[in-house]
Amino acid sequence: MTIRAALTGFARGLSLALITTCSVGTALAEPFSQQSVVGGDALVLQGTGTASYLLWDVYDAALYAPAGASRAAIVNAEVPLSLVLEYQRDVSREDIRKATWSVLRKQHATTMREPLRAGIEALQDAMVDVTEGDRYRLEWDPQTPRLSLDLNGNIRFVSDDIRLARTYLGIWLAEPPLSTSLREALLSRTD
Repeated sequence: MTIRAALTGFARGLSLALITTCSVGTALAEPFSQQSVVGGDALVLQGTGTASYLLWDVYDAALYAPAGASRAAIVNAEVPLSLVLEYQRDVSREDIRKATWSVLRKQHATTMREPLRAGIEALQDAMVDVTEGDRYRLEWDPQTPRLSLDLNGNIRFVSDDIRLARTYLGIWLAEPPLSTSLREALLSRTD
């Protein structure tokens, strides 16, 4: 093996590792509230983390669920949930769309994805380019059922599709997630 080939392999491995990096800790841009409410249900903060791409922090994330909710109930969207993403930099809707489909292709076979394509695309069509400080909030109330997406407090999308809710929240919570370390950070206070 030549030195060039070794360095190229090392650089590729380092780039892949940096793409899936997530930092967990206290360096969040603005602290998240310890509580939230979805459909009249009180939720508590389950965990926070920061999603990064290469060397840049992209967004801080916080997950809320009922106190005492099991990890399985959260991952399967059997309980009310709120996922907040606060962006630390500008991100285009197209980049969000690409990342979404990249994860969904890894998580679900085509036969499972295709029936949900229209719902996923409708949700993504409701998104806009984000700038630093923008907050997307994805809320799920299984009792209603109601999945909603808001940007900075303005509702942009609503659906009653349970499979869509599980699938879309699964981008962060199901296996394999967008980032394993971010998933673990978001679920850090569960059993």
